[in-house]
Amino acid sequence: MSTISEQDYVFNPTWVKETERLRTNEAIWDPGTFERMDRLGVAAGWRCLEVGAGSGSVACWLADRTGPTGRVLVTDLETRRLVERQETGWSLADLPQVEVRRHDVRTEEFPAETFDLIHARMLVQHLPDRADVVARMVRALRPGGLLFLEDTDSSTLFRSSHSEDFLQDIRAAGYGLMRQSGHDPRGGHVDLQLLLAAGLETTAEGRAVMVRGGSDQARHYMLWLEFMRSRITTAGLVDDARIELALEEMADPANHWLSQVMISTVGRKPVPEGDSAR
Repeated sequence: MSTISEQDYVFNPTWVKETERLRTNEAIWDPGTFERMDRLGVAAGWRCLEVGAGSGSVACWLADRTGPTGRVLVTDLETRRLVERQETGWSLADLPQVEVRRHDVRTEEFPAETFDLIHARMLVQHLPDRADVVARMVRALRPGGLLFLEDTDSSTLFRSSHSEDFLQDIRAAGYGLMRQSGHDPRGGHVDLQLLLAAGLETTAEGRAVMVRGGSDQARHYMLWLEFMRSRITTAGLVDDARIELALEEMADPANHWLSQVMISTVGRKPVPEGDSAR
């Protein structure tokens, strides 16, 4: 198993508020992800791989949909939150069809030609060597299997009727530093090109969410800013007083703003002539 340094990541997986950040991120994006998986026809008996599983909400949905005859392999570099007991007392480890495995998608292979569906959300756009990562996932798909990548275009973030420049200085500062750390602000567009280059039959679509200040969804952006705060102020991009004001604006239910655009890209691995697929 490879050794990973915290400097490799935009977000530190051991940050004290990381679990809350992941769960509020799920509050924004899970409904659209589940809707699209439903349209893809995920069903009982499917073999699924969830890469970079966060706090496990998508893995839980897949386990429920594929049932006791299915299999869901769940991978991440930080797996503790995936197997620990939730507030309700359950854990992914309790589900017999689920396996949680520590895995580095940048360097380690998956079982070849195994999965009906591979899903990764807001992962590929943070990684170097993205083409290699996608190729690794494609090799793990069975013929006819689906690779479902979700990454964002951040250009719409914080667009609001409140004003043309609502939180735009915060977006520019935070995402500028994230880009220096390896995040691609147009990651969803890159996914499309990578899947086409890999020879998959590919489609893509975008969605955005209108966020209300003070909501669980707004809390996600507040946590993002809290995490980025020291980097932003150290770089001299925005001062503490402005960050405090921005946090107040995010907490105010009178404010509404647009999220990033989440681009959902789905590619189907070709079936060799004479073979059959699901």
